[in-house]
Amino acid sequence: MASSSGRSLLATIVGWIIVALIVWFFFGWILGTLRFILRIVIILVVIGALASLYFKLRGDD
Repeated sequence: MASSSGRSLLATIVGWIIVALIVWFFFGWILGTLRFILRIVIILVVIGALASLYFKLRGDD
């Protein structure tokens, strides 16, 4: 009977480790995606600002 209780405890620990790994992977994927989207938005805003400044300065000639 003692080995059954030990296996149950070990199964619980292994189950929680699996859940923790899945959550870690999923959370990392979500954060990576959000960082990628934020980086793209910042790059587009900077390019847009530089292009508008370029055309504004060039138009005065």
